[in-house]
Amino acid sequence: MHPLTTPAVTAPVASDVVMPLRLVLRAYAMETRVEALRVLRTPGLSVPFLLLPVPIYLFFGTILPGSEIAKNPALGSYLFCSWCVYAAMGPAMFGAGCTLAAEREAGVFRLRRALPSPPGAWLVAKTIVAMAFTALAVISIGVTARIVGATPLSLAQMLVIGLTMVAGAPAFCALGLFVGARASGSSAPAIINVIFLPMLWLSGLFFPLPGFLEKLVVIWPAFHLNQVAIGLAGVEGFSYVPPTVSAAVLVGMAVLFGGLAIRRLARHG
Repeated sequence: MHPLTTPAVTAPVASDVVMPLRLVLRAYAMETRVEALRVLRTPGLSVPFLLLPVPIYLFFGTILPGSEIAKNPALGSYLFCSWCVYAAMGPAMFGAGCTLAAEREAGVFRLRRALPSPPGAWLVAKTIVAMAFTALAVISIGVTARIVGATPLSLAQMLVIGLTMVAGAPAFCALGLFVGARASGSSAPAIINVIFLPMLWLSGLFFPLPGFLEKLVVIWPAFHLNQVAIGLAGVEGFSYVPPTVSAAVLVGMAVLFGGLAIRRLARHG
C-alpha cells in the first residue's frame, strides 16, 4: 500500500481512557487530602472554623441566657442545636466558596480541569473537607456542653444532632460553591458574608423575631437544618416544621445551587 494511502492512526483522547476503580478512588483520596492540607495551612479559614465556635457558644449559648435556661432546660437544648448550625454553616460556605473563587482567579481551576483526574473530584473533596470541619466544630461544642451541663440532651441525642449537621453541610457547601463560581477571589468573602450574617440572625436560631420577620424564617436554610436536628433529636417545644419537609428543602438547595455552580464552571471555568 502506498504510504500516502495508509490510514492515519489516531491517538486515544482522554475521554476514551477508562481509569481502573483503584486509581479513581486514589485520585479522590489524594484530592481530598490536598484540599484538607490547603485549608489547614490557611489560618484565615481554619482558625475561625475550629476555635471560634466554643467561646461563642459558651458566652451566647450558656452564660448570657443562663437564667432562662435554668427556668426552661429545653431552651438549652434549642440553643445547642442553633450553635451547631452556626458551626456547620461556616466551613461549608466560606471554606468551599472562598477557596473556589481564589482558585478560579489564580487560574488554578483551569489547570486542574486539564489534569487527568476524575470529573467532579474537586467538588467531592471540598464537600468532604467541609463536612469534616463541621464534625470537628460540632464535637467541640458537644464536649463543651457536656462539661458545663448546659443541656439535658443525652449522648444519643447529641450524636443525632451532630450527624444531622454533617449531613446538612453539603447544602451550604453548594451555596458557597455557587458564589465562588461567579465571584472573584477578593469579593467572594464579602458576598458570602452578606448571605451568611442575615441567615444567621434572621432564621430564628437565637432569639424571637418580630411578627413579620418570624413568618420569613422558612426561607432560610439554617432554619430548616435546625428543624431537622430538633425533630430527629426529639427536642420538644421548638419543632415547627416536619423534619422530612425541612430535609427536602436542604436537598433541593444542594441540588439547585450545586448544579448551577457546576454549570457555570463547565461553561466559563
